[in-house]
Amino acid sequence: METKKAKWYGPKQIWIMIYTGILFLIGTSIIGGNNNTVFPMFSEIRGWDINLINIVSGIACIMKAIGVLALAGTVRKLGPKNLTAVTLFISAALLVIFGTTKSLPVFLAVILVIGFLGGGYEKNGGMTLTANWWPTKKGVVLGFTTMGIVAMNIVYVPYMPKLLGALGLGMGMTVIAVILVIVGIITIFLVKNTPEEAGTFPDGDPSYAAAGAEIAKQMHEYKSPFTLKKVCADRNTWLIGIGSALAFMAVMSYIASAIPTMIGYGYAPGFATGIFAVGGIMGIIGSFLFGVIDQKMGTKKAFLIYFVCIIIGFIFTLLMPRGAVFCWLAGIIIFAAQGALCNLLPSYVATKYGRWDYPSGYRVIGTVFEIGAGVGVMMIGIFQNAAVMYTFDIVTLVIGFIFMIASSDKFIGKAG
Repeated sequence: METKKAKWYGPKQIWIMIYTGILFLIGTSIIGGNNNTVFPMFSEIRGWDINLINIVSGIACIMKAIGVLALAGTVRKLGPKNLTAVTLFISAALLVIFGTTKSLPVFLAVILVIGFLGGGYEKNGGMTLTANWWPTKKGVVLGFTTMGIVAMNIVYVPYMPKLLGALGLGMGMTVIAVILVIVGIITIFLVKNTPEEAGTFPDGDPSYAAAGAEIAKQMHEYKSPFTLKKVCADRNTWLIGIGSALAFMAVMSYIASAIPTMIGYGYAPGFATGIFAVGGIMGIIGSFLFGVIDQKMGTKKAFLIYFVCIIIGFIFTLLMPRGAVFCWLAGIIIFAAQGALCNLLPSYVATKYGRWDYPSGYRVIGTVFEIGAGVGVMMIGIFQNAAVMYTFDIVTLVIGFIFMIASSDKFIGKAG
């Protein structure tokens, strides 16, 4: 056990931050990052209906939500480390099938199962690790680690067409599968469920040292009093869950539709993809900035500021036909908001439930949240007019803003 004063950003903590950021990048890329790049290539080469694939992709995001709920008990039994490793290995095997199958039904089924497994390594795994390691500093930590989510727009979306074009669909997806296997192996040998297991302290605070080993044991055996029924009976579960889900729905409807929408307005494909590349950088900046705001002002206030910003961003989407400047303004704000959203929700749950009861709260709130993402992706197949869809998004964002105002951030979990 360390004797000198540690920091929340010490070497062991930085490693877990990098690791969870990689988990978020993987989950976002292989589940939600294919609509503008990978799926169109499969559609063209295999002759499959792109609209059907996009709709199933939206359902896969909902399957991730189901995975959050279904695997919440498993993360308690196995620990986030083991659950993460198992779901990564299975996802890797499915990616090989994803890239090689010539059967559309099999392809669609694989998309759904990969979505479900994301509720394991990304949500129950990565988020639980964060809550375990940083019970009070999770806001600023998630500001860094969720940069992995928006990094998808920098390292995955622009390069997957090139990878698949150079190696072919099967071999290209096998390369991604190998990456998942490597991360799974790293998980087994180099990741610890709690800071106590790693010989350090929650938040890097040595005051935890006296009972560090006992706390680690207690957390493994702990049975949360927040049953599914109790969490569902709390009005704040639905205020926070639905409010954040409406925001996620709007964000994903934009991300899944922005490139074809801008091309439809007469802008060049290179211009549209360029906004995505810059948007990825803005997402990282937004993730960091809102992590700081979260830490300084509290998660609820940060969430309210977020809603104001993203509503402004969507107002700019309605003006995109009038000039390129509005395309840039909409993209910059919405991508920055995307980066913020994915750390604000888990931070809010951790604020209310703490690290002991986080999985119990997140399994419901996180499920509702992920359903919002799935509906957002599906909306591109429901709305035939982008302006109408974005107007609908603005209305739902205002409703989400009201829900968040009405929510309570009072701590109700087990302290420590």
